[in-house]
Amino acid sequence: MPRRIAISALIVCFYLLPAFAAETRFQVKHEHGIKSCRGELVFREDGMEYVTSHKKDARTWQYVDIQQLGLVGDKKVSVLTYEDRRMQFGKDKIFSFELTEGTIPASLWNSLQARLTKPLVSAVIPELPAAKYQLPVKHQHALGGCQGTLEIGEQQVVYRTPHQSDSRIWRYEDLSSIGSTGPFQLRLSSMERTQGEYGADKNFIFDLKTRLDPEVYDFLWRRINLPRISAR
Repeated sequence: MPRRIAISALIVCFYLLPAFAAETRFQVKHEHGIKSCRGELVFREDGMEYVTSHKKDARTWQYVDIQQLGLVGDKKVSVLTYEDRRMQFGKDKIFSFELTEGTIPASLWNSLQARLTKPLVSAVIPELPAAKYQLPVKHQHALGGCQGTLEIGEQQVVYRTPHQSDSRIWRYEDLSSIGSTGPFQLRLSSMERTQGEYGADKNFIFDLKTRLDPEVYDFLWRRINLPRISAR
C-alpha cells in the first residue's frame, strides 16, 4: 500500500509540473531602430532562438545567457543579453520582437519561470487565485501615469491596468524592497532593467486612492523580507 501511494504521488507531481511544449514558435518582426527584419522566435526547454534570413541578427541563447526576458505586452518580447553595444559605452544589447501573428499565451509565463535564472518581466498575467488585498492606485510615470489595481496575493503581487505594457506580475522573491512616504503612497522595487541601463532595481511608485492599511504594508514587508532574514 505505501508503494502504491508513493507511485500515485509521483504521478500527481508529474502533472503539476509547468507544461512546456517541445517548442513554442512565434512569427515575429525584430526592430532595429531604423529598419527591421522578420523571422521566427522559438522557445525551447533549454533556451531560445531567433531564426531569420538576416544572418547578422540570428541568435541562439541558453536561458542562463539571458540577462532579462520581458513579455512586455501580449505581442511583444524583449531579450536583454550580455552582449555589449559597442557604440553605447558598454550598455548591454537588447533585442525587441513583435509578434506578427497571434498573441503570447499566459501559459508561457508559468513555463518560463522554472527555466530562467533571472526574474521574468511580464505584462502577461496568468490565471491566479483570488487576491488577499486589492488597492486602487495610480502608477507614476516619468510624465503622467496610468491607473489600475494592485492585487496582493500569497505568492505574488499583480498590477493590472488597461495600459497593458505597464501591467506587471512579481513573485515576492523578485521584489528587492518596499517603502512608503505616507499613507497614500507605496513603492515597490523590482529586479527589472530597461534598455540595458546600469543598475539592477526599478522603482514602481504608486499613488493610493485609499489610505494604506498598516496590515497590508506589514503583509508585503514580511513576504519580501522574512525569507532573506531567515536565510542569513
